[in-house]
Amino acid sequence: MVPFPGWRGGMQALQGNGEIIKALRKIPKLQAFDKKDLRKILSCSQILKYEPGEAIIREEEPDHRIHFIVSGKVRVTRNGVEMKQLCRTGDVFGEMRLLSVSTRSSSVEAVDETVCLATDVSAMEKLRKEDRVAFAAIYYMVMAEVLARRLKETSDELTRVRGELQRLKSSTGLHDIVGSA
Repeated sequence: MVPFPGWRGGMQALQGNGEIIKALRKIPKLQAFDKKDLRKILSCSQILKYEPGEAIIREEEPDHRIHFIVSGKVRVTRNGVEMKQLCRTGDVFGEMRLLSVSTRSSSVEAVDETVCLATDVSAMEKLRKEDRVAFAAIYYMVMAEVLARRLKETSDELTRVRGELQRLKSSTGLHDIVGSA
């Protein structure tokens, strides 16, 4: 197996164009694109396999990749606290790299054997202008979907927490002292 740049531990790259295209076709957000566009993504990507417990992204480290889950499950943590688990084909992590050049804000590790499409977004600069436009269109469409879903999840969580805070204030008598949430 040929490792991806920055290879650590048991991470393995899947080989063979047919195997990679087959894996890409499993990602719902990429199913609408033809082979030509998928090849553009592939020119900047690898399909990587991670073993359970293996670190994929480490908090505070630089990394130029965005990851799509092909199969498996990952755990996202921030400051050692689990934020969520992702396990659906097409779930994305590391996407904030498209919007910021800062270091990683979270760590991600494989829970199960996990296969991901890892795309080096910095490689986009090396593409021809026409290919860069197609690449950017694909990824920004994906980003819009991801960020809309995450905004909804955050709003739902905020609503749940505010409701819980209101119940706690009411049950402890603090509602009259502190005011409403």
